[in-house]
Amino acid sequence: MPNFNIKLPKVSALLIALLFGLTACTPASDSVSADHINSSEDKVKVDERMTTDITPSSSFTTNSYDNIKLGDTFNPQLLTQNTDDLDGCFGAQSANHPDAYYMIIDNTVVEIGTSSEKIASTFGVKVGDSLEQLYAKHDGQSPEIEDSPYGTPKENIIVYYWHDQSVNDETLGTKYQVDNEVVTSISIGLESALRLWEGCA
Repeated sequence: MPNFNIKLPKVSALLIALLFGLTACTPASDSVSADHINSSEDKVKVDERMTTDITPSSSFTTNSYDNIKLGDTFNPQLLTQNTDDLDGCFGAQSANHPDAYYMIIDNTVVEIGTSSEKIASTFGVKVGDSLEQLYAKHDGQSPEIEDSPYGTPKENIIVYYWHDQSVNDETLGTKYQVDNEVVTSISIGLESALRLWEGCA
């Protein structure tokens, strides 16, 4: 049988030295105290511009939908004409966004709209929302309301919200068709286009 002639005090000292060496090599913890996390100096600051510069393709901004803006020149690579041309006015559609429709006047995009619940306004209103929801989502904004000429007064209405933006010296707005207190269509556009009752007709 082998004879291990090692004294116990020497073994203990060796183990203690090894333990201290391993502890010194252990990386520092990434944990941070609760006081440090809650410090106002360490809060992440968000660039507020990002809340308006990035909009999902499932919603309008106040002046665009995806890569097409109000005031843009009609581009047949992005839009396909889908109605007759009536004195320089026609409807168009995008293959990428079939739920949206575009009105073009004098070769310029003047209105973008939808009757689909898949696209929301920049304020989060969707087709199918109630009139009460529409007002709540536009909290603090004053609407302009008028009766639709093709329905019953106070039951079929148009609700406009005008924005502090303009294109070609025209105010931009969001327009909601509301029937029996339910949103049935949403459009963004130049004021002159939004006030047309029958589009190009």
